[in-house]
Amino acid sequence: MKKKPELTDKDDANMKSFIGCVLEDYKGGVIIKEQAVGGVTHVMAALDLDNYVEAREWFKPGRKFIRETV
Repeated sequence: MKKKPELTDKDDANMKSFIGCVLEDYKGGVIIKEQAVGGVTHVMAALDLDNYVEAREWFKPGRKFIRETV
């Protein structure tokens, strides 16, 4: 049986925006490579664990979270 997708169209749009922001911040020198990789990896791990609540939380203010980590 095929698994039903858990992310909505809005989640998909927010995820794309999140990734775009991470790339822009890295390109602009606002964050370092480790922050960019760490943030994207965190979201990927949450999705792998079916933790959609956590992933959705990162899609929204994730840029702020990433900027605060080193």
